[in-house]
Amino acid sequence: MTDGLFEREDDVRSWMQELAAVPINLGPLPDARQLWWKAEMLKRWDAQRQAAGPIERAEPVQVSVGLAGAVALIASLWRYAPVPSNTLVFATILSLTLVVAVAALTLRQS
Repeated sequence: MTDGLFEREDDVRSWMQELAAVPINLGPLPDARQLWWKAEMLKRWDAQRQAAGPIERAEPVQVSVGLAGAVALIASLWRYAPVPSNTLVFATILSLTLVVAVAALTLRQS
């Protein structure tokens, strides 16, 4: 049992020696102003992302309400139409196709 431990220890020792032999090319340290500007930029991006979060979460709800309204309008059109015509059937099929397409695009982006 202890032989396996010593074998692994030798493996670790040889790996550490190989790692120590790897040259480290350290360039000059970055300019403090560049670091500060980068930190400011990241802070602003984070603030923008946090501000846009509620809007992005509300978009599917808004689209769902709009689609429900479109379906309700199509249903009321059929209810109040005296006689269904070819134009009404075509408009209904086209409208429902567009409603399904918008719903599919909305669900795909979420």
